Amino acid sequence: MPYATPGMRPSAGPGQSATGMAQVVFDTVTGPNLRLRDNLIQLICCVIGAAIGGGAGAVFAPSGERSVGVLIGVFVGLLVSVLLSGAVIGVVRFFSAVKRK
Repeated sequence: MPYATPGMRPSAGPGQSATGMAQVVFDTVTGPNLRLRDNLIQLICCVIGAAIGGGAGAVFAPSGERSVGVLIGVFVGLLVSVLLSGAVIGVVRFFSAVKRK
């Protein structure tokens, strides 16, 4: 399934492509995000979140356990940024799909 372009609106009716029908379901219910822009935004958020988490892990870890603190911080920062950015993109796409109807 190819990435959808930012301005792509699926056509209504029986001639609708499989990609267009799938994107409507992905926007309103659940599923993978096929928009390149959204995925790049989420990637940037994850990299930034992992860096912030790693820095926080290094600062708050005991001096002898700094590498473990960095690893735990990277993991927690990555997890939080994935969940937060995914939720924000999902809510934005949900409301934009509802407006189109």
